[in-house]
Amino acid sequence: MTKKRLEQNHTEESSPRYRNKGRGKFAEWLDVHRIKSTVRSWHKKQKKSERRSRLSEKLRRLPHASLIGDALYMVGFWVEYATICAIRTTLRVAGAVLSHVGDILLMIVRPLAIGVITFLEDLLEPFARFRSGVRHIRALPQQHPGEDAKQIRAEKIQYFKRGAKLYLPLVWNALSYVLPVAAAVLLVWVVRTQLSFNYLLEVRVNGESVGYVESEQVFDSARDDVQSRIERARAVMEAAGVETTDDQWNITPTYTLAVSGSVMTESEVADAILSASSDEIGDGTAVYIDGELSFVTSEGDHLRAYLDAVKAPYEDAFDSDRRVEFVHDITLVDGVYFLSSIVPYDTVISTLNEMSEPATYTLEKSQTAAQAASAIGVDYETLQQWNPELTGEDQRLDEGQTLIASESTAELLQVKVVERQSVLEDVQYDVVKTESSDYDFGEEVVVQEGQLGLQEVVSDVTYINGQVTAVDIVDITTVIEPVAEQVLVGTRLDENMVAQVGSGNFYWPVPNYNGVSRWNENGRYATDILADYGTPIVAADSGVVVTAGTHWSYGNYVVIDHGNGWRTLYAHMSSIAVTTGQSVTGGQTIGYIGMTGVATGYHCHFEMSYNGTLVNAHDYFPNM
Repeated sequence: MTKKRLEQNHTEESSPRYRNKGRGKFAEWLDVHRIKSTVRSWHKKQKKSERRSRLSEKLRRLPHASLIGDALYMVGFWVEYATICAIRTTLRVAGAVLSHVGDILLMIVRPLAIGVITFLEDLLEPFARFRSGVRHIRALPQQHPGEDAKQIRAEKIQYFKRGAKLYLPLVWNALSYVLPVAAAVLLVWVVRTQLSFNYLLEVRVNGESVGYVESEQVFDSARDDVQSRIERARAVMEAAGVETTDDQWNITPTYTLAVSGSVMTESEVADAILSASSDEIGDGTAVYIDGELSFVTSEGDHLRAYLDAVKAPYEDAFDSDRRVEFVHDITLVDGVYFLSSIVPYDTVISTLNEMSEPATYTLEKSQTAAQAASAIGVDYETLQQWNPELTGEDQRLDEGQTLIASESTAELLQVKVVERQSVLEDVQYDVVKTESSDYDFGEEVVVQEGQLGLQEVVSDVTYINGQVTAVDIVDITTVIEPVAEQVLVGTRLDENMVAQVGSGNFYWPVPNYNGVSRWNENGRYATDILADYGTPIVAADSGVVVTAGTHWSYGNYVVIDHGNGWRTLYAHMSSIAVTTGQSVTGGQTIGYIGMTGVATGYHCHFEMSYNGTLVNAHDYFPNM
């Protein structure tokens, strides 16, 4: 069908005369769309056919067109054949691999599946048999309609016995699976339940429970506290002339493990132990000095008020950085104690107020009274109060004379004041020196000035009798970081100080020298180089230090092997800056000018040798 015929058909079908009456607009639109699509498809096929015809015509016109066509055919054929072969080989390999993988999976899964099936059969078989037996027992009345109830019941019992005897191994087989699982579940439950318990120690005295503590450490501390109270009571009774026996003080508390109870503190347990051990106890207050039980008094409240009154003059309620304490650790503990250990309140006060001997100061040389007061650290008026025999600040005191250097104080009630102080302090900066060949040897040039840093130092300062006795640093905070000073140190040598030798250069060993006192004289192949004390001496060339020590004539001296037949020696050093075996480079400082050994005046004794033969250094440094 030609294009013109198609268009004519399209026009006829689209005309109102051709349309079927009663069709909707959508159906008409769909018909028009299909016709246009058919026309476009036909146009594309025509164009494609025309292009193929033109291409075939061009190929036929090419020289040797048949050969090219055969070649292209062979290439296409072998490519297609190779691809098909590769695909077939791949499929065979994949099939083989999958087959082996399937076999392996079957080998792994099959035992597991058999095991699971066997497990389920062993576990469920008793229930299946039991269910079957129940159905059969229920069906017995229908199977024996002529028997009475008693006979039927006997039949049921007999059937149950036969079934139990027959299938009892199946029950034991199922239990072999169930019992281990049940045991594991029970074990987990027991462990979790027991771990959730809060275990305590129940303290007992003479078989009687007196309380609970949370750990063995608390029990041991309470037992030691009880023993301390017993020893104190025994000491008081023996001091009063009362005889005591070991059985009288034999208290042996024990403990057992408990799950629950009201936890007690160390002091509470000690009180409970004593209460259960003896009827001769009562309420009291123990006075511990530096951790040792010293007194037991019945006037604990009064004693606390007295101790607070002693510290009151030193306290400042508005200064949170000030802490007032006794020099000795005085602790009051309320509890129950042996009545025989309680001492009168007046005795406790008098013992605490016993005066200590004042400190003394012995003059090591003759000085005035004012100078002695300054050496002690007090003013003259205070020193005169302690030493009324002094007549004036200018009074001359003799060597060996002894002065009272402190007032007599109650040693046990001595008060110390601890103040939290904060001060700003400078932080010294570092000096970093860097060598530079832009400057002459030894010249130092500051390229960056150092800046001091700043830090805040927080300390606890302890005062006793107005004197600082301790300074404890609590914290150091850097406020401003210091800035290091950068210094360039010159290494450049004058051309006269560098000698040309066959293997390299030799440097003049004392760059900052003052002169040469002598070169080689009368067969003496050595050079004496004058310089100020402490002037650096440098290695003439790179090498290894083979000697760095002391000689009776050379004094402090160094010998360097340069590895090329050359050796150099440097003597009479004030100190040595290298060690034996150390590698050095040319120009590196190895020591400093001195006058050790046999020498008159500060200088460096310098020797050069080649293959063991001394040479004249003047030949290499003629202009020095």
